[in-house]
Parts: sequence; C-alpha cells; structure tokens
Amino acid sequence: MIRHILLTMCFVGILADQPGWNLMFGTDVLNETHKEPLTFDNPVPKWIKGSLVRNGPARYGMGKHSFLNAFDGYAKLYSWQFPGNGSAFFSAKFVQSKSYKESLSINDVANYQTFDNLVPPRTFMEQEMSVANGIDNMNVNIYNYSGDCVILTDAWKLYVVNCYTLETIRECNPTIPNANTGFPYVSMLSVAHPVKEFGTNHHLTFLQSKSIVPTVPSKFTLVRTKSADIREKIAEWEVKKMPYLHSFSVTERYAIILACPFYVDIEKILTGHFPVNSMFFHKDEPTLTYIVNIKTGKVTTIQTESVFTFHHINAYEMDEDTILMDVASYPDASVVSIFENNIVMNSTRLNAYPYKPSLKRFKIDLKAEKITPRSFDVNPKVPHVNNLDTPTINELYRSKHYCYIYGTVPKSDFKTWSNISFVKKDLCNTTGDLSWSLPGHYPMEGWFVPDPNGSAEDDGVLMLPVLDGNQGKSYLLILDPKTLKPIAKSYTPFITPFHFHGRFIENLF
Repeated sequence: MIRHILLTMCFVGILADQPGWNLMFGTDVLNETHKEPLTFDNPVPKWIKGSLVRNGPARYGMGKHSFLNAFDGYAKLYSWQFPGNGSAFFSAKFVQSKSYKESLSINDVANYQTFDNLVPPRTFMEQEMSVANGIDNMNVNIYNYSGDCVILTDAWKLYVVNCYTLETIRECNPTIPNANTGFPYVSMLSVAHPVKEFGTNHHLTFLQSKSIVPTVPSKFTLVRTKSADIREKIAEWEVKKMPYLHSFSVTERYAIILACPFYVDIEKILTGHFPVNSMFFHKDEPTLTYIVNIKTGKVTTIQTESVFTFHHINAYEMDEDTILMDVASYPDASVVSIFENNIVMNSTRLNAYPYKPSLKRFKIDLKAEKITPRSFDVNPKVPHVNNLDTPTINELYRSKHYCYIYGTVPKSDFKTWSNISFVKKDLCNTTGDLSWSLPGHYPMEGWFVPDPNGSAEDDGVLMLPVLDGNQGKSYLLILDPKTLKPIAKSYTPFITPFHFHGRFIENLF
C-alpha cells in the first residue's frame, strides 16, 4: 500500500500528457514466460537466425521498501528467438541473483549495495551491511564470452546465465593473473560495455583499483576476457583520481579511455554513503584520455576538453598516427540524475531538466599528442539526430571506418522528454539522416542485425523494443535500416518496461 501511494504521488502531472509513461519506469512487471509463440503482422525475413536478448530493471522494490532510482530495479532478462523459419518466440525471466533471492525470502529489499537510497530510507547499519555485501544486481547489459553468456553492470562482478532458457547459473568474480587487486586496493569497478578485440573472439575490459592508502596511487588495468572466468592482464598504470566509466573505444591497435572529470569517491561509499551522492563532476578540469597500445601495453595520456559520456560509439585508425573516435557526449554529468524517480516520473521536472547531448568526434593525433574535438553538421530536416544516445552500429564495422549510427533521442521535439525518436545518423552524408517516431510510443535501444548475404553497411534489419503507451502494450519492431520504415512488428504477451542494453546472439534459438 505504501509503495502504491508513493508511486501515485510520483505520477501526478504525468499521465495526462504522456500516456503510458508510468509503465516505462517504476511499475513492477512480475510476469515470466518461456518460448511463448509470437505473431508478427508481416513475414519476418528467414535469414534471421538467433536471439535478441536484453537486460533491465522490472521490479522496483519488495515488501515495505521501494527503490528511489531506476538504476536499482531488479534485473530481468528478455529474449526474442528467431529459428530462421519465419517463426518467433518470446521469453522473460528475473535474474536469480543472491540479492533477488534473499529479498524474495524475506519479502523486503535485502541489504546489498544500491545506487540510491530506498523508501523508507535504510538505517545507517543497513547501509553498512549493504556496502559489505557489495553490488549484486546485474541489470545493465549482456554479453556472449566465447559461449558463456554473462550479465553485468559497471562492476567487476558478473553473473553467468543461460541465454536460451534465461536461467541464472552462477555468480563470477574472475581473478587476473599477475595483477594485485587485493589490499590496499578496492577493486570493484569496471565497465558495462566491454568491447570486442579486433580480429579475435575475445573482449577487452578494464578494472579500476582504488587505493585506500594515501601513499599508494590508484590504478587502471586493461584486461583481455577469454571466457566468463579467464582473464589476461594487458597493461596497468597509475591514476591520481578514479573516474566513473561506462564504456570505452577499441581500434585495431589501441584501447581508448575518456577519463571524464566525473569522479567516484570510494572512501565515501565505504563509509556508508550511496554512490549517487559520492560522484562529482569537476567542470573546470580537463578530460584525460588514456590510449593503450594493446600489443605493447604502452599508455599515452593526452588532455582534451571537459566532457561527459555514457556511451562510446566506435573508433578507428585513419593512418599510423591518427585515430577518429565518436561518442555521445554531454557538457557535464547531470544526465545521471534523470533516472531518479522524482525526476523521471514527474513531467514538469523531467521536461525542464537540462539535457544537452551532442554527437562528437575526437581526432587523436598520436604523433603530436593532441586531440581535436568537433561536432557534426545538423540536417535541418531532422535537427534532433545529433542528440542521439544508446547508440548501435553494424558490429561488422567495429573498429573500422563506418558511416551509420542508430540511436534514441529523447526530447526530439526539444520540448517534451517522452517525445522519443529512433534515428539513423549518416556520418558520411548528412542528407542521409533519418528519424522514426509515433506519438505515445517509446522506443528503447535498437540492435542492428546484418544480412549474411548483404554487402552494404546498412544491409540488414534493426530490432527495436517499443512501449506503446496508448494501448499499454509492448512490441518488437523490425525496421529497414536503409529507410527506417517498419518491416514487421509483434506485441509481447505482457509489458517489457524500460531496459538498458542487450544484443543479438546468432544461432541461439
């Protein structure tokens, strides 16, 4: 009853002008199913063979407690399976993490680390216990590590799952040979977006190790991931401050971190403060860019303008000394606060919130050790396209020259946050920019599935989960990447609320 009253208070002023928005955030969707048949309104291309698997929050509390922030909702996995014969199936299941199972057993939110506080608030002792138990709710992304399906967030810990049944298999805290991650370091942070290493089946990621001894510097470790359990140290270097990281870029020879001046105060978290109150953006400080030679481990550090980013898009080498790197950027880190319930569920506050995304390209001159940022030209017919985030590309063009980015643009009318468009950005020809939207429909992150018989970069389909706020239903939309016109869509058996990230895994059905 308390949770119902609190959510109702949050929804005041939002339902009238943004139909179904309350279904995106803050509404528990407890339904689960396995391989339920789907019916599309038009034939699905038979060359599509595999599963779109996605991860995100779908339960915003337990018993007498609810979460204040969408980042803390209990993880739920979704799968759209395509056997390659025109049929399709849908599955959904909550991640059976330790924190979720313990919460179920006590009918309350168990004491594990959350990004923000609860309602009613945790006591100091409860928060100390939560810090000790650590991060356990892996609700952000999903990867296929050489046959091991793993779910993760911006933490080193992960869970192994079965991407076919969506069953949770085990938790995993992989060790790194020849890397000191114990005292005096607190080694718990990583990135939710590892990147495939060029020319291999491995992925690259980072471990952030914060020193709790003043005389010992903190450090970054670049790591090669070969499976859920196997790691190799590539490079390690000292850092003065610990920035928050969510993603990074990889080229044929380099891994590139934008260490934005948005710092995590680990000591504050360890003494009982919530992460949301322990992260600070320093607008007067530059962004440090770490460029790591994957083969030699050499690290080059170059300063650039103060900037914040959640999502790197792609990077590639123009020549021996020049790298181009594209990111969805922001002038500061205020975007992090948008997922607080008192903002995302209040139309007045949400629409007034400062939201200034910008697609940026950083030209890195390795020889001169200089970085030049630039923005892209705006197409007046679709002026919102350069404001995209949650980007996706044709992964066959990862770490290579490419032309097309696909992403979502909230506030695409520059007025109302819930006016969300799904867009195509043509980096090679501004006149190729495109946009898709429908009133009261809320698209989420898309995924590009390449046509195995295609030759052009945009030969394939885009798979796009959408919440139809007008009908209070969810559907999967398949778009033509060349035109952003619908090919087919199918409603799911129940709502799939806002979820963060996922991917298409070939031959999984």
